[in-house]
Amino acid sequence: MKEKLEKEAYKLRFEYFNLYENKETKWHEKYRNHDLYNIIVKSLDYRFHEIGNVMPKLLEELKNS
Repeated sequence: MKEKLEKEAYKLRFEYFNLYENKETKWHEKYRNHDLYNIIVKSLDYRFHEIGNVMPKLLEELKNS
């Protein structure tokens, strides 16, 4: 389950930067009710090379809340 959740989080982050480039508000409208929305928004504060270390920690916060 943890791997599936992490994979989904990376997918949403990928979409934000690659499929919704210059249309970020549409991404927010589409996913604002998604369970992982707040985690993905927090992850946007980190650079691409940092996300591999940060995403598991962010998902752990979700699990603990």
